[in-house]
Amino acid sequence: MIRRSTLIPALLACVVITRAQDPQFSQWLAAPQYLDPAFIGNTARHRVVLNHRVQWPGIQPGFVTSAFSYDHRLPGTIHGLGMYVMHDKAGQHGLYSTLLGAGYAHGLRIDRNKVIRFGLRLGYTMRGVDPSGFLFADQIVREGAARTIEPNLVERITYVDFASGVLYHTDQFWAGVSVNHLNRPDQSLFMEQQTRLAMRVSMHGGYRFPLDELPPDRSLTRMTLAMHYKAQAKWDQLDLGGYIDHKRLTAGIWYRGLPFKAYAPGYDNSEAVILLVGFETESQLRVGYSYDITVSRMTMRSGGAHEISLTYEWPRKHKTRRLSVVPCPKF
Repeated sequence: MIRRSTLIPALLACVVITRAQDPQFSQWLAAPQYLDPAFIGNTARHRVVLNHRVQWPGIQPGFVTSAFSYDHRLPGTIHGLGMYVMHDKAGQHGLYSTLLGAGYAHGLRIDRNKVIRFGLRLGYTMRGVDPSGFLFADQIVREGAARTIEPNLVERITYVDFASGVLYHTDQFWAGVSVNHLNRPDQSLFMEQQTRLAMRVSMHGGYRFPLDELPPDRSLTRMTLAMHYKAQAKWDQLDLGGYIDHKRLTAGIWYRGLPFKAYAPGYDNSEAVILLVGFETESQLRVGYSYDITVSRMTMRSGGAHEISLTYEWPRKHKTRRLSVVPCPKF
């Protein structure tokens, strides 16, 4: 019995096309630089974020995405600098990609409580496939040769990628738009074949308000309603929901999909209901956990998706004047 997958170039091409869409995070506001470069520097001083997502563990191959980001607000300004690293892997021997990025955001204060921010990120991506996990037809013909001699397969490629975004916010409201893959880089893993990466457009916004009688900046119980629409090529989805903060605890629920839009007869665009819990430690480390309950035809046999986020922001110095930051959810 052949234990490794038998793979021909045509099948690999299908896998490449299937994974043409970018990775996504259910805790999208806990991945601010990935959501929109305009979020860079949206912190009192320094910020470090870790994200880890395991999607569809019940179906092999699944998807595992990990990201790390750091950003810093330039002293005395509302501008910011940041760096971003993300690694995405499809299955034990599937496609993988690693993004290294650096970005800058420039803020313009309209008045005391209104700010517009512009962000730009330059990225360098390494993308490839591990052929050791597959069995190609030429290996069978050559009596189980250790490696393929398939001439058209490129095991690894690299390309430069650009993203930009704009963000408007007050103390309680924010709205933004970002565009990734502005230069539409070629991501094909086959020689003499070009596959341009489609631009990904993201529109996001929300409103935060107190549930007690205290002012918004002093409230102990607050609610945030937010949305995130993303579109890439023929694929699009909407995340819609909200969460409640009570002191150091957080709980929320989201829906992902466009139930009134079908990509094919009998297949509506309804993917998941997302449950979120989180807390903040006394040392100001925020921890978030979310679980995607699959509501599409894949059912719960897919295993849903588990996601964890860790965020730490250096506290604002006591002598620093009041700073205006986006009032977005922290998870």
